[in-house]
Amino acid sequence: MPDVLRAEWILGLVTTPDRAATTAGDLAERSHARGAIWFWSSLLRTALSLLWHSVVEQPRTLARVGLMGLGVDIAASLGMAFLSGMIFFVLHWTWLITVSQLLISFGVGRALARWAPGRELAACVAYAIIASAFNLIVTLIWPAGLSPAALFAVFLTDAAQRTPVLLGALWARWTSRQLKSPWLEIGPLPRK
Repeated sequence: MPDVLRAEWILGLVTTPDRAATTAGDLAERSHARGAIWFWSSLLRTALSLLWHSVVEQPRTLARVGLMGLGVDIAASLGMAFLSGMIFFVLHWTWLITVSQLLISFGVGRALARWAPGRELAACVAYAIIASAFNLIVTLIWPAGLSPAALFAVFLTDAAQRTPVLLGALWARWTSRQLKSPWLEIGPLPRK
């Protein structure tokens, strides 16, 4: 029997809790005849379809939210680059640059979740597309002597750097009691 709670949680990332429960239940009923592989592949296809529908349904709104996230990311990164540079030259803490970028990305994810409640994942996808396109354009305009293979590697690592944004959005949604995690023993944090 498939794990319906985890399936509901995954679908809850892209749709309402009621719709997620109904869809996961329907897929679980059909999986008895078709198997677990069919269940999980159908679940992922459904989640991707719902995510794409969220992005396509309101492209202007999500583009605006994505651009706002990019603006916050750029402004915070410039500020942290200045502070990190000063600290690096004084204390030689190279790890501070990486940690500060991860924290900025996490904060951008939380902001995206607040700006697009109920569409957190769609906002993260819009932000990731806009930010990756922006970084690709900047890299192509100012390649800094990189070869085409190195430019491609920069683009791939740039896409991987969007993971903290997603984690920040999930954290914001989880702490706002909109999403319960079946992987954790404790429930969402209580609201004050």
